[in-house]
Amino acid sequence: MTFRELREDEPFDPSALISGVPFTQAGFYGAWQKALGRKVRRFVAEENAAPAAYFQLIRYPLVGGKTYLYAPYGPVVKNNASGFLDSLKKELARIAREEQAVFVRLDFTPPAAAEHAASFFAEAPSYTYHSAYFQPRIEWYLDLAPSEEELFTGTHEKTQYSIRTGEKRGVAVEVITKDFGKYFDDFYKLMTITAERNGFHLHEKEYYEGIFRNLPSIPDSYLVAARYGEKILVIDLFIVFGGIANHVFGCSSNEERTRMPNYLAQWEAIRHAKKIGCASYNFGGIATDADPHAGWEGLTRFKRRFGGREVRHSAFFDLVAQPFWYRLYSFRKRFAGR
Repeated sequence: MTFRELREDEPFDPSALISGVPFTQAGFYGAWQKALGRKVRRFVAEENAAPAAYFQLIRYPLVGGKTYLYAPYGPVVKNNASGFLDSLKKELARIAREEQAVFVRLDFTPPAAAEHAASFFAEAPSYTYHSAYFQPRIEWYLDLAPSEEELFTGTHEKTQYSIRTGEKRGVAVEVITKDFGKYFDDFYKLMTITAERNGFHLHEKEYYEGIFRNLPSIPDSYLVAARYGEKILVIDLFIVFGGIANHVFGCSSNEERTRMPNYLAQWEAIRHAKKIGCASYNFGGIATDADPHAGWEGLTRFKRRFGGREVRHSAFFDLVAQPFWYRLYSFRKRFAGR
């Protein structure tokens, strides 16, 4: 097994290895991170001159001027054999030394067997899982093979009622596939309102601006906007990659909530994803009894009531390069909850 860092002009194609690759291991996701000033490095592992794994590492800051590297839903691996993991450990140790990183966090796709990966890497403590930079461990997916009628009847009766209420109370929904930029100001305003209402932190404004700038380069990606009269009440943003429509961001007004615009917007987004041939619709992260994730209870209930299934991602595994600073990082995450 040999590892090679890819040049900018070389293809980075994890979808060639397996189906359903998360978009966080797509080239455009790395470009977003670079636009924010974060360092991104892309690698391929080759066996007998053929690609066996791909991953991109993103460098993030820690307090005290320290950094760590994270492969969001990566590496994307054809076969998590012992030989690969042993070679990967050596390569990551080399990269960590170059970057002077405290640790390298891995997020295997497909999920790595814990007892197997733990022979080579440290399984990250659960209290280090929650951060704006880390991807959720459990997401809620809806398979789009059934007919539109079957998808509708498969939703909870309260969801069906709410969708019909939105229609009856004058909510209009538009699917937007071009000219994304003219919706950015409304989107960011609603994101700010949603963050204040639900108690979460936003990324830098430049992060969202970069995504909107790059949406035209991602085929089939779209926005859904729900209005009442001239007022936009909801904007949802979807990235389509690998046959999956991913609900990346959703934001809504505090006004006119009895008109149920969120339900109707979500339903129209599902209909559009099916129309353009997506195999699955990813609602994004959810809370569970094992991972309650404070503040996600209502959002999780909302997503589950559309029908679907859980998709569980890998546990986090860390290559620890600087043990002292890693212990301090873990201590801070455990007791500061940050």
